[in-house]
Amino acid sequence: MKPIYACVILVSLFTACTSSKPGMTGTASGAAGSGGSGVIPFGSAGTTGVDTGTAGSASGAAGTGALGGMGVAGTTGEGGMGVGGIGTGGTGVAGAGVVGGRGGTGTGTAGSAAAGRGGGGGTAAPCTSNPADYQYPFQDPCKPLEDRVTNLLSLLTTDEKVSLLYENQPAVSRLGIPFFTTFTEGLHGVGWSAVGSGVQRVVATQFPQAFGLAESWDPEAMRIVGDTVGVESRVYYARWSDPNQCCTSIVIRAPLIDLGRDPRWGRTEESYGEDPYLVSELAKGFLSGLHGGQQYGGLQNNNAPYLMAASTLKHFLAYNNETNRNKSDSAVDERNLNEYYLSPFQEVIKAGKGDSVMTSYNKISGDPAMISPKVKSLLMSQWKFDGMVVTDAFALNGLYANTGHNYMAMGWSYEKAAAEVVKSGQSLCGGNVTSGKPDDVEALRRAAQMSLVTTADLDFALRGSLRLRFRLGDLDPKMRVPYRSLTGTENPWATAEYKARALDVSRRTVVLLKNANNTLPLAKTGMTNVAVIGPRGDQIIRDWYAGKPPYTAVTALAGIKAKLGAGVTVAFAANNTNSAAVNAARAAQAAIVVLGPHPICGNAEDQWAACPASTMGYEGREGFDADRTHIGLMPDQQAMLEAVFAVQPKTIVVLLSGYPQGVKWANDNVPAIVHIANSGQEIGTALADVLFGDYNPGGRTTMTWYASETDIPTTILDYDIKKGTTYWYFKGTPVFPFGHGLSYTTFTYANLAVSGAGVSGATSVNVSVDVTNSGTRAGDEVVQLYVAYPQSTTLPRPRQQLRGFKRVTLQPGAKQTITFTLPGSALSYWDATAKAFALTAGTVQIQVGSSSKDIRLMGNLNVTP
Repeated sequence: MKPIYACVILVSLFTACTSSKPGMTGTASGAAGSGGSGVIPFGSAGTTGVDTGTAGSASGAAGTGALGGMGVAGTTGEGGMGVGGIGTGGTGVAGAGVVGGRGGTGTGTAGSAAAGRGGGGGTAAPCTSNPADYQYPFQDPCKPLEDRVTNLLSLLTTDEKVSLLYENQPAVSRLGIPFFTTFTEGLHGVGWSAVGSGVQRVVATQFPQAFGLAESWDPEAMRIVGDTVGVESRVYYARWSDPNQCCTSIVIRAPLIDLGRDPRWGRTEESYGEDPYLVSELAKGFLSGLHGGQQYGGLQNNNAPYLMAASTLKHFLAYNNETNRNKSDSAVDERNLNEYYLSPFQEVIKAGKGDSVMTSYNKISGDPAMISPKVKSLLMSQWKFDGMVVTDAFALNGLYANTGHNYMAMGWSYEKAAAEVVKSGQSLCGGNVTSGKPDDVEALRRAAQMSLVTTADLDFALRGSLRLRFRLGDLDPKMRVPYRSLTGTENPWATAEYKARALDVSRRTVVLLKNANNTLPLAKTGMTNVAVIGPRGDQIIRDWYAGKPPYTAVTALAGIKAKLGAGVTVAFAANNTNSAAVNAARAAQAAIVVLGPHPICGNAEDQWAACPASTMGYEGREGFDADRTHIGLMPDQQAMLEAVFAVQPKTIVVLLSGYPQGVKWANDNVPAIVHIANSGQEIGTALADVLFGDYNPGGRTTMTWYASETDIPTTILDYDIKKGTTYWYFKGTPVFPFGHGLSYTTFTYANLAVSGAGVSGATSVNVSVDVTNSGTRAGDEVVQLYVAYPQSTTLPRPRQQLRGFKRVTLQPGAKQTITFTLPGSALSYWDATAKAFALTAGTVQIQVGSSSKDIRLMGNLNVTP
């Protein structure tokens, strides 16, 4: 079962609350607490119900004050957040205050307040302020957002505007504008942050790599990660006061929603997978947590909450290669572009979740992304995106120099290049000095002096950045912004609650790829000798953008030793030098072989260096043409695995990897294979829990696991997936298909029902199915809804498309009806002639199952245009 969390933000930092704990048979209960008031940051909240049984469906009534405190002038602070027990629905009751309390996750009711924000609670009252209290109209928090932005732009000088069109924005003291930065990485925990002209890795809660997080197939797990990143970035943001030693930003460069259409891409570890629907839903979960569990969008109406932290969606657009990334052209036709590559950006922005967007290094069908007209035509005009758009680091140099797109050869000056970036609607993110050329900010300043860029151009590009700062409350009175009550002295990453978050999420990401003859779980009793073998057996390596965990990350070896205790011998061999691995395996009752690539090719963590020749082609990462050419295990790891299996038939392979591996030999031979991604602080504990049966795995693959790179029919620079890549179009037999993952229990599917016989572009149908845990263990099932187009003969349509999923936890014998809403628009294709999405009349096949290849039930649906 999943741990029960009754507190969402800064739990256990200030004795905010306690959480119900799952037990075995009882029902948790307890009285809800009440929110604190006054000035204690994030309040002295009420406690949740405590576990009075031995669990089963522990849910407990949630405390109503997880966000008490934060009072304004001694008045009651933000209403407590009633969070119902996340088991079978506790009854959270939200409080009242400056901001209405949220309804409980279970059946909580929302509170009333000046501005209700959750669970539909509260009736928004007009924002009140005294304009005479403010020197300038932009400082008045009750004025409409656009009026504030317009006023501030009118007050800034050209030089000040130029300085703000950059990732590190200096203070404008005469207007009371503080220093600000938009540079912090946070793909799976707060990571790289700015320090002067360099970077630092901060201590923060670290989850598995983004590729692994997505394997949870669980937007709620993603919300926990996003919430953790938001809280911890706010703590650091409050901590820094000296710009020379600053800063962790509250604008997080995450999530990466580029689609992982090719496992050879060096940055696959940062991707959520190959399917646009899955990537969109997981990204929305992460962003819901990052924002503080809320959507913005109504700030100009004076009743929307502030963002806890903001996102930078990466990278717009069609970026899947490190090879020649500074000059390559992702040439995509209109169907690929609109049906596939644009989809996650459009869906996330349409949902109001995107705060800023980073463009990519490559060309998009001829136009370098940093000057692409699609920024204005698609993002801003069609999708109505009004946030910040930035280039990637050093992109201006990549546009200009002969090592990149070489606009220098077209007669452009560095100043003209800077001007054209800003005229496209973007600001500059990360700069440099090239030989004899000014740095990026100075180039833009000179461009303005040379009239290569106008005031209107500067204002247009700067508006999005200023809107973002207002939405974060960065320019508002501190007492009005709940998250600014943090002092910077807090250490959430050091608490037991945040350690539990790391473990909870890590366990949800584990994928059981193979389990012949119920080899797993291993029995804890009766074991006297276990061998842990392999180069990753006693290593958790930080990847490129990770931060520092608050304690030594738990390796597989450490987790297994802790699980088995002192009475069991756990031998370790990192390699097979002098037959060390073979000897350890032969003497053991089971061999756990932990294999996988080094996340940064064996280099020092902060060194921009190419992958060494010894691993070139088998390991990947960002930069330096570091795509993989081989997707299999490195030859020395493969040889060691074969040697171990030859002497120990009970060999379990653990793949510790940030991308799919070609492991056909392992799948054909060893009895069990498990996957988890690297870089999380509790990976070893999560693995031990799964291997020895204390947690039933429920993760799923997010990409097609090909047998070999020879199965991929295109080069890494060919972006036409219709040629046979991704599960949409691949015609071969993968080792592990998209959506695949096994369990220690079994699930049956029955009673597929569709609410109507037909659907059109303007209507929807509900698709429901009964799922029953037919085994003897509690477990998680990921129910997946696909559509297929068997009648489509003239137009190449995807073989399958994911159109819904839900991860559910079921006790043995328990049944749950899962219902998906399927809009007719989800069945459309891009009509290149009409330049619009269209429907084809005919029959669409509805498929429901446990993976893209494990379809349990099918039905038909008539489609009318």
